[in-house]
Amino acid sequence: MNKSIEKRLEEIAKPLLRKGRKGDWEHVTRTLDYGRYLLQHEEGEADIIIPALYLHDIGWSQIKFQDFTNAPPALANHTRSKYLHMERGAELANKILQDIGYNPVKRCVIVSIISVHDIPEKIFAMENPSATLVMEADRLDRYGLESLRRFEDIFGPDYLKGEDGQHWIAYLREGLKSWFKTRTGITSSKALAKNSGLFNCV
Repeated sequence: MNKSIEKRLEEIAKPLLRKGRKGDWEHVTRTLDYGRYLLQHEEGEADIIIPALYLHDIGWSQIKFQDFTNAPPALANHTRSKYLHMERGAELANKILQDIGYNPVKRCVIVSIISVHDIPEKIFAMENPSATLVMEADRLDRYGLESLRRFEDIFGPDYLKGEDGQHWIAYLREGLKSWFKTRTGITSSKALAKNSGLFNCV
């Protein structure tokens, strides 16, 4: 995508992400790396995927999210703030993209993706390759070594211990089967999980 537009998105997104959950900016930089890798091997539009990844988690900066960080990891997926960050993030992303004069058709697609990016079935229902790659890039950052450290920052150093840890590992195992549809997403997620030793944690 246009480098000057991407630079502007970075300048806008970074301080917002720094206001959200601990590690959200670093998470986004990793999803961008994953997104670019997926784009090298799979069908998708960089002008949709890259902005969506920059902006997908800015909603956390607009809300209180103690219900998320206080929940066991596997149950955080059901918290009010999980849904609220998508709603507020989509609203803010729409304004940001309007303000920088982004293509209105692509803006609408990006906003639609952000509004449901943490709900796999709704992403897949869009039947849009770019939406799928956004979600895959985001979900890949649940499996690497940096991901394990990120979730320690969010949920505490003992988040993989005990029954709650077992539920989280089971949730991620199931995710390997259901969150990734492209060949590259499937192979990358399995490789990250294997290399991080994730499933040896409990």
